[in-house]
Amino acid sequence: MAEQSRNSWISKDDPKLVSARQKDMFEDILEERRLNGEFRYCLRARDEPAFKLNKRRTPSQIKEHVMNSDRVQYAIEQACIETKLPRSEVMAEASAILDEMAHNQNMGAIRSFAFVLVKIFKALYQRIYVNVDGIQKVRGMVKEYPILLMPSHRSYMDFLLMSYVFYHYDLPLPVIAAAMDFLGMKFVGWLLRNSGAFYIRRSFGDDHLYWAVFTEYVQTHICNGDSPIEFYVEGTRSRTSKSYTPKFGMLSAALEPYFKSHIPDVMVVPVSISYDRILEESLYAYELLGVPKPKESTSGLFKARKILEDDFGNVHIYFGEPISIRKYSEGLVDRSLHNLAPRYIASLTNQEQDLIKKLGHHMVLTHQKHMVVSPWNMMAAVLMQCQEGISVRQLAKEVEWVKRQASNMGAYIDWPASETAESVLRANIKLHSNIVRVNTDDVVELVSVAPPAHTKATDAMMITAGQHLMLSLYRNHILHVFVRPAMIAISVNSCTSERLSIDDLFTKYCFLEQLLSKDFVFVPGSSRIDFDLSLRTLTHTSGIVMELDEVVIGQSVNKLTTFYSQMFEPFLLGYWILCQYLLSNHPNVAGKPLAKTQKTVVKETQMLTARLLQEGVIKQHYEILSLDMMNNGLQALFHMGAVIKERRDGVVYMYPNTRQLSNVTENLAKFIDVPRLPAVSINIHSKTVTVNAKL
Repeated sequence: MAEQSRNSWISKDDPKLVSARQKDMFEDILEERRLNGEFRYCLRARDEPAFKLNKRRTPSQIKEHVMNSDRVQYAIEQACIETKLPRSEVMAEASAILDEMAHNQNMGAIRSFAFVLVKIFKALYQRIYVNVDGIQKVRGMVKEYPILLMPSHRSYMDFLLMSYVFYHYDLPLPVIAAAMDFLGMKFVGWLLRNSGAFYIRRSFGDDHLYWAVFTEYVQTHICNGDSPIEFYVEGTRSRTSKSYTPKFGMLSAALEPYFKSHIPDVMVVPVSISYDRILEESLYAYELLGVPKPKESTSGLFKARKILEDDFGNVHIYFGEPISIRKYSEGLVDRSLHNLAPRYIASLTNQEQDLIKKLGHHMVLTHQKHMVVSPWNMMAAVLMQCQEGISVRQLAKEVEWVKRQASNMGAYIDWPASETAESVLRANIKLHSNIVRVNTDDVVELVSVAPPAHTKATDAMMITAGQHLMLSLYRNHILHVFVRPAMIAISVNSCTSERLSIDDLFTKYCFLEQLLSKDFVFVPGSSRIDFDLSLRTLTHTSGIVMELDEVVIGQSVNKLTTFYSQMFEPFLLGYWILCQYLLSNHPNVAGKPLAKTQKTVVKETQMLTARLLQEGVIKQHYEILSLDMMNNGLQALFHMGAVIKERRDGVVYMYPNTRQLSNVTENLAKFIDVPRLPAVSINIHSKTVTVNAKL
């Protein structure tokens, strides 16, 4: 029914929709399916290009190769020595790991899955846009090089969309590193495995046998060019719509064959996937508040089918410029260093590990560069600062202003041509009517969002925080555009003197970068370059006035510096409350601050934050209740030396380095207005924790 109504809506030839079928470098790959259906499409002959050195292998032959490889045989021998177990038993364990992991890609399952996916995508989305030139570059490379696909990861839909795009363009379907969560889903787990998913554990720890099987499995696909390999450099889905700092384990395994001269080159393709509306928006919001996500199950999937009646707007999929690892590493690594040791034993050199870290960061920044900014992202940025409501007319003015700032920073903005700002805004309010509405006075306001059924949440603050976190997901999508100039703007906006030298400004910038380093992605060693570029941009476009290498504060504080400061204020306020909580931990009998697990620290900080919000002690930034923000803040404090970790019986405990933490807290309070904290009591499982003001 939903699909029929959307088809009839599109057939009206609305000028905006017609012109949007082709825009800039994008084309809509759903349009043909709406016109011609999917049955013949899924059964049609496919003409896939294949890697020139590929020798066709069945999934069982790939598994046989892995088990017989020198790497896995060596790992089995070492495991026998360490565990004193018979070889047959360790062999059986390795075989079980491989059986659990391996895909079973076959065309029958893929065609069936394609039929289902087309139906789902037509119901959920208005359009799925793909940049054609990016796809053509991938097509041109498939025959010549092994391919690594690295998409951004902000929804479960990412890997389904990637497979659908490759199916649509007659490219070899990727094999995809998938989380074990899906393995237990009846039928769905089987279908994903038969469509190319291989299942890996989230953490391998010190399980050397598992590492060996996993590494060999990935590398045999790359060396033989069986299929493109797809994995997420961020490691997991972003629940916040911000990019996560890169993980390097999978990337190291995938590039090792090049470093050890098994293959002449590998092509790495970054892919940015942007959603007008995220399927999991409500689940994410409550997960950030500490509500456990529901376990993935087939029954849960069928219960969720009512979402097919909803509209999730457009998806933009941008294939970035492929990167040749041979060219990227030229002059930076010496592959001959591996010549003297068995290739399956020697680890990567420090040069190679540094290159992998550099590449991982480059991938994430490339994802961000090609993210599509929708009108709703900019609307959310304004609405987060106008929680009491704002008229549609005033919202249009503010969004137009934000659009100019984002354009100055190089963002790609998806703004319908020949449409008034007000009409664009009303269309987006309609798309996100579960979050906002226009009341009878033409004022945009948040609506009351019913929490997901599994949360069983009745607390009013929890529901309010869920509303704000849902809205923040879309604001967060554009924070990477502004974060570097914002750190300068915050320093300028909070400066109490008449002038601020560039050296002092840079010192403040570096402090904020350290604090924000777990919530945002910064390239290590690039602080000065980023600072200079951001300052130059602000000077040229936004009215920051420089005289003799000093910022003239009175002439530089303006709407932009204030807007940026308010945009990032919740993060700084959340960190400040975390610092206050840590400083207020009473010493134990040894005179040292009481050590607690990270989970306990963030949960009790969240409870303190909730109390301060309820009592009106702090500004009503409900997003600071996010456990993700608190975890990131805690990790940043650890790396700044303000928090110390120690391991007891395999459990990590944390406690403050009081002197360093006091310095951080004092510096942090210079950037934002902070209250004097009253004494606050929190009852946690009948244990009372008293948090006193310490500034």
